[in-house]
Amino acid sequence: MFIPYLRQFCLFFLLSIAATLVHADVYKWVDEEGQTHYSQQAPVGQETELLKAPPPPASLPADAQSKIDQLINEQNEARYEQKRQAAEQQQTLKQQEQQETNCKRSQENLQKFLDNPGRRYKQADGTVTRLAEEERQKRIQEFKLDINEYCQ
Repeated sequence: MFIPYLRQFCLFFLLSIAATLVHADVYKWVDEEGQTHYSQQAPVGQETELLKAPPPPASLPADAQSKIDQLINEQNEARYEQKRQAAEQQQTLKQQEQQETNCKRSQENLQKFLDNPGRRYKQADGTVTRLAEEERQKRIQEFKLDINEYCQ
């Protein structure tokens, strides 16, 4: 609770100091030809007049606080967006890994069906049977469709 206010105070304090440092003194002098010059450095051997820079415009505390709150909100939104993008990238990587796994499994299953046409399968009731050629061809087509879907 205290830390956000401390951050805001420090930010306001640093901005206030930076604003006072920006205003530099200006020197004014007139040369032999009557021309007036202005510079941030006084010339050597010339009579100069020091012009003080006006103070920065005063800001209301409510305005300063609203600006600070706006900056904090923008930073929070940027942080949230970065986290969201990182989570999105992580999800994309997981999907790609799953797709690669599915691709490999489909290719392996297809190869098993092509290499072993007389393969036997154990049913739920414990009996062992062979697939009919029509069923085998149907499964081969399913594996080919899976490969087209997963192996892009």
